[in-house]
Amino acid sequence: WGLFSAIGVIFAVIITTSLIPAALRLMPHKRVIFSGIISRVQRESIIERITGLFTVIAIKHSRSVIAVTGIIIIVSVLGITKLRVETAFMAYFKEKDYMRTSSILIGQKYGGSVGTSILIDSGELDGIYDPSFLNTIDSIREWLVAENNNDLYVGRTDAFTDVIKSMHMAIHNDDPDYFRIPENRMDVRDYMEIYGGNDRDSDGRIDDFESYFDRDMQTAMIFAKVWEGDKKYHSTTYIKYIQNRIDRYLSKTLPEKYTYTITGEPSIMIRLSDHVISGQLQSLLFCFIAVIIIIILLFKNWKAGAVAMIPMSVAVIINFGIMGWFGIRLDTATAIIASLTIGIGVDDTIHFLNSFRHFKKQNYSVDQSITGTLAVTGKAISYTSLALIFGFSILVFSNYKPIIFFGVLSALTMVATTLGALIILPAVIKFTGVSLEESSSHQWFWRYAYIGRFFNIEQDTDNNIKN
Repeated sequence: WGLFSAIGVIFAVIITTSLIPAALRLMPHKRVIFSGIISRVQRESIIERITGLFTVIAIKHSRSVIAVTGIIIIVSVLGITKLRVETAFMAYFKEKDYMRTSSILIGQKYGGSVGTSILIDSGELDGIYDPSFLNTIDSIREWLVAENNNDLYVGRTDAFTDVIKSMHMAIHNDDPDYFRIPENRMDVRDYMEIYGGNDRDSDGRIDDFESYFDRDMQTAMIFAKVWEGDKKYHSTTYIKYIQNRIDRYLSKTLPEKYTYTITGEPSIMIRLSDHVISGQLQSLLFCFIAVIIIIILLFKNWKAGAVAMIPMSVAVIINFGIMGWFGIRLDTATAIIASLTIGIGVDDTIHFLNSFRHFKKQNYSVDQSITGTLAVTGKAISYTSLALIFGFSILVFSNYKPIIFFGVLSALTMVATTLGALIILPAVIKFTGVSLEESSSHQWFWRYAYIGRFFNIEQDTDNNIKN
């Protein structure tokens, strides 16, 4: 996703700076007759009125803006404490979706739609022939489906012991009393030799038994099917609870000579949950560091990097706060929104900082520089954000819940980054009086690391200043 997004941005830059200007050059342009009327309408446009209002708020009420922002951050942080990670596959679909209803039906008919594999190692070659080992496997199976363990939601278990018990009963004229593990190790071995079947891969195991034990006949598997029961679906947190319960039971009751491993699809979901959290933290840390470094090198000012992160950090915190308060889980889709926020938010921030510093170079005051900056960049930032908000909102029509949440949260995040660039950022500059002027240092670091000189991004916008 990251790779192709980066490639897409590169193509967007190329097309914007080449194909679009060329197309505009070739297209016919009609003369505007009512230019005066159009100018009047443009001057009174809603966007400009809103931008003017933001200018007044940022300059006249900078303390209030910072105070309100602080309150919003506190409320969002409280919401973050409620945030939960979700990687359960069924949670991705709506309640009446075919996938969810089918999963419940499969659970009712067959004991479960997903399974946990419990691997028990006997600690010796040909250990599966040992009756005590097989009885241990059966005792684990009985515990899994016991009535006092209904919170495990295990609807059915399968293991190699079913085959041995069925053959033992068949040898004794189908007497139900013999549906048990034989006491003699040789009986188990004889039953295995009697059983007819193919061994197409010549690994020493009949093909029917390959899913039950390994080639060395040392480790056997118990397959426990987990079903929904009275729940809509099992969340990742609850699946982790189930596996922890099984783990505690085995660690206490399993003989020391035996070892165990719990694996299967639920274990993958739990591991994926851990990866979502660690990946989110790593991506956020990397994005923040990368953006700070780029802005510092672009503006040749250490303070610019810190100031630039304020609106983006607030937007990220608000995003996670909304997720926590409204019960939207953090999953593989919603986890990338924070990085997306930083990537898009830095664009607005660079526009603002560049224009602001330009006006300051013309010896304008802070108030005048903020006014001129919002007059020049405010409209562009607003139009871009509106396009992104409506673009992401299209995703709410998806049947896949993570995509729906991704669209809604991305749209809300665009609102937060826009307000951050148009209100919070100028208010912080006004309140702190921070200097964003280019450093006059001529140290070797700046001679080689200053990348702003390659872009020449400052433009002459004196005629757009609003006093």
